[in-house]
Amino acid sequence: MKKILKFSLVVAAVLTVMNVSASGKDFSLDVKKGDGKMVTFALNEINKVELSIYDLDNKLIHSENVNSKGSISRTYDLNALPEGTYFLVAESDLKIAKYEISVVGQTATLASNAISEVYKPMLINKNGLVSLSIFNLYESPVSIKIYNSADEEVYASPVLVEQNIEKVFDIKGLPNEKYTFVMSYDDEVFTKTIAAK
Repeated sequence: MKKILKFSLVVAAVLTVMNVSASGKDFSLDVKKGDGKMVTFALNEINKVELSIYDLDNKLIHSENVNSKGSISRTYDLNALPEGTYFLVAESDLKIAKYEISVVGQTATLASNAISEVYKPMLINKNGLVSLSIFNLYESPVSIKIYNSADEEVYASPVLVEQNIEKVFDIKGLPNEKYTFVMSYDDEVFTKTIAAK
């Protein structure tokens, strides 16, 4: 009977995570006609995003948080940038998308297709039952580690390479402290701290 109850809780928690993922808003980038070194684009189906531009050496050139009702439109003047390859990174609550910007002569071109998209992990704590859901779009290796408040590793997963990763952790019987979940994949590291009770 206890096994059935525990299994039911795990299934309920996984379904909760899946429902939250499905209701989350994704976004798409729509490149408008550019003019010289000006790039114009719109992010559709999103009203809050962090926009950043990096150079080829991953040096931050520009960053801003944008809040809007509906779609977000932006025009960037890249006249100050020398020829080369740059990256526009758009980060929402759901994902991080990276787009290439090519500056050649007096022209800047923003690619309309992302060169990478990383969906952020979803963690839900329901009375000490922590549900973790990762949509691993490119099936890259995923590492999951958990640390206690003394910064001691209390859990390390084997390397996972599935596209959909669903795990449930029961931390309610553990000492009343905080646990930090560290999830690494697609050259990104995501960290979230959760209280046991």
